[in-house]
Amino acid sequence: MTTADPSSGRSQGGAVFLAQRLTDPLKAAGPPLLFGLRLWASVSLALYVAFWLELDNPVWAGTSAAIVCQPHLGASLRKGWYRMIGTLVGAVAIVVLTACFPQDRALFLGGLALWGGASALAATLLRNFASYSAALAGYTAAIVGGDLLGATGGVNANAAFLLAVSRGSEIIIGIVCAGILLAATDFGDAPRRLAAQFAATASGIADRFIDTLTVSGANFDNIQRIRWEFVRRVIALDPIIDEAIGESAELRYHSPILQRAVDGLFIALVGWRSVANHLVRLSGNEARRTVAAVLEMVPQQLRSDSEHDQPTRWITDPIGLHHVCTAAIERLIALSADTRL
Repeated sequence: MTTADPSSGRSQGGAVFLAQRLTDPLKAAGPPLLFGLRLWASVSLALYVAFWLELDNPVWAGTSAAIVCQPHLGASLRKGWYRMIGTLVGAVAIVVLTACFPQDRALFLGGLALWGGASALAATLLRNFASYSAALAGYTAAIVGGDLLGATGGVNANAAFLLAVSRGSEIIIGIVCAGILLAATDFGDAPRRLAAQFAATASGIADRFIDTLTVSGANFDNIQRIRWEFVRRVIALDPIIDEAIGESAELRYHSPILQRAVDGLFIALVGWRSVANHLVRLSGNEARRTVAAVLEMVPQQLRSDSEHDQPTRWITDPIGLHHVCTAAIERLIALSADTRL
């Protein structure tokens, strides 16, 4: 009869632990390393094309490729598209200004200053990459305008169109090179991440709201901090929506629905806050009676024993849960006025 060697088991356990210690950093370093390779390849391709076409400033092509490269495909495509729009708008603006004031340097500079102010205002009002595009339209006109002034400060109107076309071509080459390389090496996952984030946020709000009803009279300061965290998570959905729209043409047409979904999450948070504040003002017995009547109307499908169960339900059967919520709302509305929260 043989017995197992304890030292052999310890050595095997140590080998497994050592292998895990080595593989975990490699897995963590994989995405940043892949992004760095894509960035390097995009800039190199853009510079190669710009030098091959013998453009005046090939550095703008490489710089544009580096700027639009993002860790996620949707963000890169979205930023590249808006950078292209901002560059074209700025180039057209400076050509129009030069044509309107070819011999008047003061009016030319005044018009350029007004255009810069309008671009800054648009960048403040818009969000995400649209704001970036508005800012780019302003300083594209300023850069080309600076080249037009020349060494003596006179406006070289004859070179305005050529300079605008040259700068626009260099930037578009960088954007196209980066977009082609990124689209060929990354299939994107923004729609999947957006769906998971929506499901996790919606189910989390529902779970915490039910917890507020279940433990009425608990520490509502802590509940308020949790609600602020959900507000931050809902706000964080906006850039993910922008990335998803960049990867999916179908989502672009459904963007109003996505905006209504975000608004619905904010409305749910406002309702949660109103219910919590109302429960604080009630006495203990009255709060328990009201909460018990309301909890009877909450369907079992919205209650979960596992933190990972509800998000999966929202992803696999969103239409079914929508019908469940609609029916629950109708039952809650039918309650008597003194029972409603």
